[in-house]
Amino acid sequence: MDNSFVAIGYYICPKTGTPSYLDGDPDSFISVSDCISDHEPQIVYCHGWKSHGDDPEYIGRYFSDKEEYIKMSGEIWELFSQELFSMDGRFWRKKDAVYFYKKYFAAYDCTLVAVSTRERYSALSSDNSENQEYESGEAEGEFIGCDIIGRDISGFHSFLCNSLHKKFDDISFNKYGLLDESFEKAEQMAEKIQGMGEPVDWIPVMIHKLY
Repeated sequence: MDNSFVAIGYYICPKTGTPSYLDGDPDSFISVSDCISDHEPQIVYCHGWKSHGDDPEYIGRYFSDKEEYIKMSGEIWELFSQELFSMDGRFWRKKDAVYFYKKYFAAYDCTLVAVSTRERYSALSSDNSENQEYESGEAEGEFIGCDIIGRDISGFHSFLCNSLHKKFDDISFNKYGLLDESFEKAEQMAEKIQGMGEPVDWIPVMIHKLY
């Protein structure tokens, strides 16, 4: 059985309040599920997206002026058109995630994280996995916890938004709202909750903080 790890994506996570049903730092919550956390850049708030594009509040939140915002929008749309950036804010390549983080979001209390799992689960993380190039090897950076996520159309569900954590009375969460458990424990948990909650394949993942 293949036990090697691959990185299946990178997310820029803004500072988010921890849900009331979890212990932890109220300002440090991190999730790669777009059901319970936003990720940057938000493609629907980029220039050219008619329903939300050119939103003054969004521009003022992250950009020095509209010119910088337009530049960022053009760059992210180019990645999106190449299927290297997803609707939920997932970067497929580390170099792109690092560039956007440092160029546009590092000064705004955001965290850049890498998501990795065993290679045998990687095909479950995308509807178009045969065209994606996963990065081999366990993600670099500081390991900050595990999570259990499930792919659905344009993003991930979390086992938290399905309250499936209540199926376990022997687990702990850390200050980020992530599982303070080993990957092997997360793997066992994912197996136990298959078929519960959302109609997805639950995938155990590790989260590493890059910046």
